Amino acid sequence: MKREFKIAALAAAVALSGCASDSASTTAQPLETNQAQEQVANQIGNVKQSIDLAEKKLEETTQSKLDWYATLQVRDAKNALAEAKEYYAEYAQDPSQANSSSGFFSSTTNIEATEESIALFNSHLNKAEAIRSEVKTVLEEALSYRAQLNKIDAIKYYPTTAKQLEKRIKTLVDYVADENAERAISGQPELVRKQRALEVRTVTRIYLYDAQTELNRLKTARISMHAPETLAQGAAAVKAAEAFIAAEPRATAQIIDKADEAMFSLNHAQQVANVVKKLKAMPEKDYERHVLSFEKILLNVSLALGSEDVRDQPISQQGKHIVDFIKTNQQGEQESAIAQQKLRSKLGDEKARTAMLEKKVAELSAKLHTAQQAPAVLPVQPAAPVKTATVAAAPVATQATVPTIAPEPATVEQPATVEQPAVAEQPAVTEQPTVAEQPTMVKQPAAIAQPVEATTEAATAPAVQG
Repeated sequence: MKREFKIAALAAAVALSGCASDSASTTAQPLETNQAQEQVANQIGNVKQSIDLAEKKLEETTQSKLDWYATLQVRDAKNALAEAKEYYAEYAQDPSQANSSSGFFSSTTNIEATEESIALFNSHLNKAEAIRSEVKTVLEEALSYRAQLNKIDAIKYYPTTAKQLEKRIKTLVDYVADENAERAISGQPELVRKQRALEVRTVTRIYLYDAQTELNRLKTARISMHAPETLAQGAAAVKAAEAFIAAEPRATAQIIDKADEAMFSLNHAQQVANVVKKLKAMPEKDYERHVLSFEKILLNVSLALGSEDVRDQPISQQGKHIVDFIKTNQQGEQESAIAQQKLRSKLGDEKARTAMLEKKVAELSAKLHTAQQAPAVLPVQPAAPVKTATVAAAPVATQATVPTIAPEPATVEQPATVEQPAVAEQPAVTEQPTVAEQPTMVKQPAAIAQPVEATTEAATAPAVQG
């Protein structure tokens, strides 16, 4: 559009022959300084970033299907971005054209026109986002049914109806986009009713198609002539499933159960009809053989269970006997299972207790092993050496030196049972008149010094008295 406008303006200028001038040469603002060039370069860079961001936003709107909610606004936003790219192309390769006029009769430069188009793009996109939010609020119920129909793929089973409803809901969305929300609200109830009906039809088609087809086949085969009651039961099961789907079309698990029950009833009707047909076609002489065949089946079941032969009883009683026998065995199995469970529980408790005892034993063994590795006698402090020179000089001085040897704190703390044998092994003290002649006293522990000290006093006492 911009280029077409330039061509038309150029033709008009040529026709006027001089009334118009070359706008590019008259309106262009040359970059005279490096500062101006740098400023323009920065503007161009910012514009390029804005265009890239706009393209990313447009891609996101496509993925989120924003155009379905606000078709016109998204279309206008695309057009605005296209114009911005067109203006940008004028000076992307030649920055000197950034400040050139965007048209012959326009005072807006190319870079200004680009910025205006980007701003217009953002404005349209913001409007579209606001419309989507309003649509989700106003048409919440209709949109919910639309999502459910898409989930169950309703268009696959009923394409015509699904397309009609999709077209109708799009019309209501457009009403909201055109600021006519009241009209959209008034049209929603009828649309929701049709959407729900299509959901029920689709779910019934998915889950009850086989049962409905089988019921129609049995009716066509006139099974009601041979098994009218069982066929009626099968038909009732199908109707019950249909009614449940109409009431709860999204209760998938229950719907599957209802459909299975219906198929079971119909298959039962078919089997009963087959037996009745055989009975009707059977001659009277084969009646006994037919009864015996059923009785043999019951006998085989009884023997397989380990029960006794009860063919001397009526067939109904034979069946009851089998049922009672199974119930009795089941009760015994339950009691056995309970007893086994109790035993397993007790065994678990015993295992836990055993593990605890083993842990205690291991701890005690470790402590005993540590105690055995420890030294038997604790180390003691050695006794202070005796000044033998003073005692040897004068026997009388021995009495003065004895008190210096007596107070040994370590001797009181040592157990006597450990050190007494050492005293017994010493030579007779009476044969050693002085303490100076005991050279071993310097190296003996403090516990040994105590008995030596006592013997020293005993030895020196006669000398003092003399």
